[in-house]
Amino acid sequence: MQSKISLVSREIWKTILRSVGWVSILYFLGLFIAVPLEILMTESKYEEHRYFIRIENLFQSNAEIQTVLSIALPVLLAIFLFRFLQVKHFSDFMHSLPLKRERIYHVFTLLGAVILITPVILNSLIVLIIYGPLDLQETLSIGDVFQWMGITIMFNLVIYMAAVFVAMITGLSVVQGGLTYILLLLPIGLIMLFSFNLPFYLYGFPEQYFMENKIDSISPLVALSLINERPVGWGEIIIYILLIFTLYGASLWIYKHRRLEAVSQALIFPFMKPIFKYGATFCSMLLGGMYFGKMEGGTLWLIAGYLFGSILGYFIAEMVLQKSWRIIIHIRGFLIYACTMAVLFILFQFDFTQYEKNIPYTSEIERVHFGNSYYRFIDSETEPYYLEDTDNIELIRRLHKEIVANKGESPSSRDSAFFVYELTNGKRIIRNYEIDKNKYAQFYKLIYESQEYKRVTNEIFQVKEDQIEKITIQPFGPVSKRSIIVDPTEMEEAISILKDEINQATYEEIQDDRDAYSVIEIFQRNDKTAMMQWRVSYEKFEQWLSEKGLLENARVNASDIDTAYIAPKDELDIDFRGFSHEEVFNQMENISNVLKITDKTMLETTLEDTKGYIDGPYVVAIKYKNDRYIDIKSFSSDRVPDFVKQYFE
Repeated sequence: MQSKISLVSREIWKTILRSVGWVSILYFLGLFIAVPLEILMTESKYEEHRYFIRIENLFQSNAEIQTVLSIALPVLLAIFLFRFLQVKHFSDFMHSLPLKRERIYHVFTLLGAVILITPVILNSLIVLIIYGPLDLQETLSIGDVFQWMGITIMFNLVIYMAAVFVAMITGLSVVQGGLTYILLLLPIGLIMLFSFNLPFYLYGFPEQYFMENKIDSISPLVALSLINERPVGWGEIIIYILLIFTLYGASLWIYKHRRLEAVSQALIFPFMKPIFKYGATFCSMLLGGMYFGKMEGGTLWLIAGYLFGSILGYFIAEMVLQKSWRIIIHIRGFLIYACTMAVLFILFQFDFTQYEKNIPYTSEIERVHFGNSYYRFIDSETEPYYLEDTDNIELIRRLHKEIVANKGESPSSRDSAFFVYELTNGKRIIRNYEIDKNKYAQFYKLIYESQEYKRVTNEIFQVKEDQIEKITIQPFGPVSKRSIIVDPTEMEEAISILKDEINQATYEEIQDDRDAYSVIEIFQRNDKTAMMQWRVSYEKFEQWLSEKGLLENARVNASDIDTAYIAPKDELDIDFRGFSHEEVFNQMENISNVLKITDKTMLETTLEDTKGYIDGPYVVAIKYKNDRYIDIKSFSSDRVPDFVKQYFE
């Protein structure tokens, strides 16, 4: 009997290799083109410039090709490998063989894994063979090659085992492929859907913060697509390896309990059908609510989105289960679902958890981060700033309470207020609101004008004067000039004046939306660089630059400009979804009601009072002398120069 089983097993191996061996060949050729061949071509073509074409890891070599291969081929392999579960005569034949289901499962699954792993190992060996002759040690280490091999195999097996798992619960190849990707994307998909829907019920819920907070590792597909940018940590590796073995064991258990007559069914087990149906309906409902709620706003549009999404999801789920677009609708089931969701919608209008009113007391707060966006807080390149002064903490609490008290008001502008409280018990409270900042100007003014806020939000206060190598002042604009300060005494004076300018700046000056003159870079001996903008209001710094003979090259001035045109915005035909600067300039040249400026005094005033986006009553088109570059700006209604008013009035 044993020899008979071995003979059958060998025949199964041959059958498998004949039916899916092409996947291994295709994968080998794809990887060979993406990695070893790319290295050979790069080395032969750019041998003299090797140091300028650095490959930090093998994932960077044709990353798109590698990603597509790793996402598509494991699923394709599992579909063809377990095709016998989805065709009746194949299923009957396979299960009539003198083999237990466990052995059939192990043979197919393990041989499929070998077919998937072999191309990666072979390509790794090729890279190791050419490693010495091509002197790849200058850009890559041996460890990088093994790391690429191991992580690629790991992701392939995760995706492959997910496809094997789905093969055990479905009887259709198309459904197997679709459900595999749904399964792999489900965790991150649910987080996204919930994150975008919760702000409709929990005022202040920071959905963007949670969306950006390292959730990409939750889905193997997303983690794989970002592997070129974000390395995989040991914690993720352990989780993925455990997931491989878990899926392997779960698939075996399901296969042993699978009914043979269930071939050609979308889902094998009856209890899975309502889970799939109402799960798809629920996800589609959240998607519809997210779209209509975000795009249109308002409770009625949100409800309409939920209704449309749930109906669409219910129909699609029924079509999948009934394998036809001509379906029988079970209206009773949908009505029960709709009533349940309606009750939940009403209950969610009440803040039972007191989430919205949960503002910690000053005594509970150790420090607080307060800003206009979550980006600065999650930026991996900089440490988030915090305020610890009791007066500032209390001001921020009062502002927070005022925002919550005004819930339901539609802000005329969409400014963001982002709060992160770090409590004395080690916990965090994070909130984000869309507000009209002007309505809360009394709070912002006190916070922004405080010395602590200015100190922690401006990099120049972290600079040590004795560590400065040089200071460069690069003008904003298409000019090839800049000022450089290298004299220690002058650098110390410049830093001192800039600190004074920041400390003396009012809230109104900080919020001034006029274009800054230049960007100031402070280079330090510890390879760190502090940056800040030279604002229009920094008059003392401008005077100091003039005294030192540095002003001419420190910013754009009238001598850099050829011509400027000013015209009322209402008289111009501008498509604000996207427009060409040259087209706007030509249009302004050819209209009658336009002010042409060449006077240097007027040009200086124009440069001082304009901003880089068009929302004011007058549009300004500036043509520079060098390269004939054209820039489009505008005046705010409160910054229109007198000579402009006199001309048009």
